[in-house]
Amino acid sequence: MLDIIIAPVSYLRIRHPSKWVVDWLLPLVLCAISTILVACLAKPGAIAGPSGLIDRLSLACSILPGFYIAALAAIATFNRPDIDEIMPSPTPTLLVAIHGAEKTLDLTRRRFLAYLFGFLCWESLFLLVYFIFAGVIAAGVMQHLGSLAPAGRVAFLAVGFLAFWQLICATCLGLYYLADRLNRPAY
Repeated sequence: MLDIIIAPVSYLRIRHPSKWVVDWLLPLVLCAISTILVACLAKPGAIAGPSGLIDRLSLACSILPGFYIAALAAIATFNRPDIDEIMPSPTPTLLVAIHGAEKTLDLTRRRFLAYLFGFLCWESLFLLVYFIFAGVIAAGVMQHLGSLAPAGRVAFLAVGFLAFWQLICATCLGLYYLADRLNRPAY
């Protein structure tokens, strides 16, 4: 059952020479910058307090899944033949298990975008749960950590910011495909 729940994370297993930049490099750089800035400059209560960072990010993440599901529905119903053609070289690929055998699939734009927006919906739900629980248990966890509380705070920020920036960067990739690549005339 767990494999069904985390199936949308398969997007991260898609292989393409430059996809790692959007999935990991940019989010890690932005995560490092955000974590350092917030850890060093945030006022007391600005992270877990009322109207703090956790509240604002959980609010944003509560709105996003609906948009991602709408995009996923639009992708599934696009009536354009070229969306079902294999993407040009270098073609994104995904290793999947079919009837117990592993097979490498060359992805179409429809399938790539379905994986992307499914992942975005999943990650926004993950972040929502992460921030809601963090808001509820942050004070108690920090109290139990004692002298390790500053390190725990930085670790919490780093995990949250990494997932958040990954969500933002992948959303930009999805918007690029929906707004530009799918509407570009074939030359």
